[in-house]
Amino acid sequence: MNLPRPNRDYIPAIGLGVTQIMGYGTLMYAYAVLLPEMARDLGLTLSEVFGILSLGLFFGGLVSPIAGKLVDHCGGRWVMTLGSIVASLALMAMSQIEGRIGLFVLILVAEGAGMFVLYNVAFASVARLDLGVPPQRSISVITLFGGVASTIFWPLTLALFNWYGWETTWVILGFSALLICTPIHFFVLRGPEREADAPKPDNAPDWPELTGHLRKQAMLWMVVSFVFSGYLMGAVMTLWVTNVQDLGHTAAMAAFAGAVIGPFKTVGRFFEMLVSRSMYPLVTYALSLGLMFSGFVVLLIFGFTLTGLLLAAALYGMGDGIKTIARGTLPLALFGTKGYGARLGWISFVQMGINASAPFAFAWTTQTYGGWWSFAVMALCLCCAIATYMFIPDPRTHRHDPAQNRRLPENI
Repeated sequence: MNLPRPNRDYIPAIGLGVTQIMGYGTLMYAYAVLLPEMARDLGLTLSEVFGILSLGLFFGGLVSPIAGKLVDHCGGRWVMTLGSIVASLALMAMSQIEGRIGLFVLILVAEGAGMFVLYNVAFASVARLDLGVPPQRSISVITLFGGVASTIFWPLTLALFNWYGWETTWVILGFSALLICTPIHFFVLRGPEREADAPKPDNAPDWPELTGHLRKQAMLWMVVSFVFSGYLMGAVMTLWVTNVQDLGHTAAMAAFAGAVIGPFKTVGRFFEMLVSRSMYPLVTYALSLGLMFSGFVVLLIFGFTLTGLLLAAALYGMGDGIKTIARGTLPLALFGTKGYGARLGWISFVQMGINASAPFAFAWTTQTYGGWWSFAVMALCLCCAIATYMFIPDPRTHRHDPAQNRRLPENI
């Protein structure tokens, strides 16, 4: 069946959206359920297993610029296809772990390969394709799907563990990722690609790019804000269940509340899609930070109750869902499409290099002071993200700024 051109143009984003569900579900969310159980069986502490995960995330940050440059030079098809194969095999091999060294090696491999298949590479891959829809729209579609990863994989992983144990669960998760993600990456990323210096499509938003000293200033404060707002992301994905249990809820209720985050990520992203043609990415990012912070305020005050817990999960989910879009569209709006993949890679390198310590730091905080204080520190991180956001210059207010003419190298 021959689909109309507009419908065909959305196929890559839809396919990559499906693979992001699998990617984040298996490479991020499954750890929250399985690592504490693995620690118990392997004779490790909670801090040790999440410290190993932190090292894996740090290694992922190191290889992220390489993945971005590869997409810029040769497109995302082979990058994402091979990445999904390696990540899936590493997940299946997790079933054979017998000690901390095996856990360390396989998490390093899995998280390194994950940088070749998760959001940043997916965003850069669709931005390279010559489609009839602007990259910003494709990015929104991809994240719209990815929002349900926690909804599916927290309860699913818990159920698989209860039925089969963590060894078989890793085999099931890894084989499912291999079976689903590899062919999708191979087939949906075929087709013509845009040249790096090609003019903007007619239907692309009229977003002026920053140049001159403002370009460097924007990169600095945007990355600092991303670091603060992203520092709690890995901790929420991996410690949500543990921290919520510490507030007095059961593991099943903690997993259920975590599952609520996913649908509200989708709600937030659907709202962003409806207004994305009129909402500038700086506004999108500010909205996301406000919603996430509101969620933590509710969690800290009312999180001991079921209603408060679910409301907090909903607010945080909406904010985090919108933030994922802003993480892809804000660098595109401020700096343009040239070198976009490498730029996302370097941003990820800085962000993940720092944020890799988050699972260990928050696991230590939970272990030492309790889940409430762990959530309180996460809220403080968001306060810092909001404060540094205020220093990001808005290109729309500097269209006729003479300083814009003092241009800096475009690879910033």
